[in-house]
Amino acid sequence: MGMLELEELRKRKKDEVVKLIEVADVTRQVAEAVERNDAVAAQMLLNEREQPVRALKEMEEELRAYIVEQPEAEAIRLNELMRGAEAETDEEKPLVEQVAQFRRLLASVQAMDEQLSVRMGGNQSYYKKFRK
Repeated sequence: MGMLELEELRKRKKDEVVKLIEVADVTRQVAEAVERNDAVAAQMLLNEREQPVRALKEMEEELRAYIVEQPEAEAIRLNELMRGAEAETDEEKPLVEQVAQFRRLLASVQAMDEQLSVRMGGNQSYYKKFRK
């Protein structure tokens, strides 16, 4: 697998990290609005959060499409790396680090979102109603 493919994926994953940071920031703002019992601000911020979440989903779809376009053996390895596989070469390390950073941040955002959802929705929360 070539350095160009690895670098392209690293750049794309870095862009996803930036977008996920935006989602995290808006999620924190929603939590603060809920803490202040400001339902209007919370709803506005939730609506605002939809755009970066949609953009993040589109970025992920484009990344998957890029991987699928690669030769089969490379696509399989790239998919493994995107799922958190360990680097086998020095060339893979920057991508693996970027993927790990994204996964840590995503876990943090998901935890914030779950707390927020439960706080706002109680037993009707997505996390209570459908996931547990």
